[in-house]
Amino acid sequence: MAGIYIHIPFCKQACYYCNFHFSTTKNHNILIKSIQDEIYLKKKFLNKEKIRSIYFGGGTPSLIKSEYIKQIIKTLKAHFIIKNNCEITLEANPDDINNRKLKIWKKLGINRLSIGIQTFNNAILKSMNRSHNSLLAKQALKKIKTQFNNYSIDLIYGAPKSTIKTLKKDLRIIKNINPPHVSIYNMTVEKKTVFYNLKKFGKLKFPSISSVLKQYEIIHKSMIELKYINYEISNFSKNNFISIHNSNYWKSKKYIGFGPSAHSYDLKYRYWNISNNQKYINEINKKKLPEKKEKLSKNNIINEHIMTRLRTIWGLNLKEIKEKFQIDLYSIKKNELNSFKKEKHIEINNNTIILNKKGKIISDYITEKIML
Repeated sequence: MAGIYIHIPFCKQACYYCNFHFSTTKNHNILIKSIQDEIYLKKKFLNKEKIRSIYFGGGTPSLIKSEYIKQIIKTLKAHFIIKNNCEITLEANPDDINNRKLKIWKKLGINRLSIGIQTFNNAILKSMNRSHNSLLAKQALKKIKTQFNNYSIDLIYGAPKSTIKTLKKDLRIIKNINPPHVSIYNMTVEKKTVFYNLKKFGKLKFPSISSVLKQYEIIHKSMIELKYINYEISNFSKNNFISIHNSNYWKSKKYIGFGPSAHSYDLKYRYWNISNNQKYINEINKKKLPEKKEKLSKNNIINEHIMTRLRTIWGLNLKEIKEKFQIDLYSIKKNELNSFKKEKHIEINNNTIILNKKGKIISDYITEKIML
């Protein structure tokens, strides 16, 4: 089963931590038409493979007219085989939520929402330059619960002004709302962002590493107590609400992306569209694909397999790697794996390596050490 990603590159304003490609222009119609044309140009990419997940990301997809979403879904259905129970997710900001929109989205086939809350603390929201406040976020979630039983809340920890106290308050609110899915990400300072420049010149203070690690421990403990499944390091879900879109990435499924800066993957090549709206439109108008591609080496593919599987509850199966890539990873990395096991960072059961809570904290380090 494959997945589709649609990048809607429009936002009301720039969040100070975000380095995703977006524009604040309100002239959406030409770009949407180009996305539809790109769908036609790439209609053979997945070779009639069935689509199990469609994800509208961005940017802020909830910002555009519902008619545009309808047009894109109609075009996708005309050129790809979409399963009847396909998960169709729309990313949304709290300030775009109203009852009318929710009903229209549901009628269009959207069956899952991903809400960019980030925090319920007004001071932190303001420092991030978010366009909503805590009250608006809570009101939006209340409305969503009347229309959707499948939705996700995005939170960020380790942000400027965040503390153990602000995190615990966010988690108490999560407990009261009881959403089916929560994604909780550690803030990373990316280049070409306001936060990066402020930090570079010493004008912005972030929580210490020890504080961030403590925040992660609190998150993990609290979410498990609330009966969430930590199916991937940053993702928590209730039973039957694991995101198909997210899982496709961690399980190395094929996916195809449409829109400026969108990525695609066919198990052999990685593709990425240019991150410029006008250049994207110009190339599409010439009937050309506005993309570059990279052929993955065998080691690239193996390392990606290691990295993605290790992040999940399903773990890294040594037998699968041996059968799929004809290598004995345990023999190659025996010393490293035994060391991590002795230090109780990993468990090895039934030929499967799984990170425990202690290992998840240093997951990047463990992954680096056992890659080829």
